[in-house]
Amino acid sequence: MVEMVRMRLTFVVNGQEVALGFHEAVPLDSLIEEALSMSQNASRPREDWELRHENGVTIACTTKLVSAYGFAEGAHLFLTLRVGVGG
Repeated sequence: MVEMVRMRLTFVVNGQEVALGFHEAVPLDSLIEEALSMSQNASRPREDWELRHENGVTIACTTKLVSAYGFAEGAHLFLTLRVGVGG
């Protein structure tokens, strides 16, 4: 039996921190959707949001399993509205 590793990441959605615990064998997209929902930002389409790692690197492809990204335990990921997407 393969043991799944449990991790914790913190998403910062428009300045609001959302800490999520999960197994690393889930798609990053599903965590993004959960973070948007928990921060009450789910009304905007997913395409309006940009994801960046705490080191400033943009993560364009979010369809892989979390384990594929090599995030450190407790890493911060920032979700912000893309430039030009106003409200």
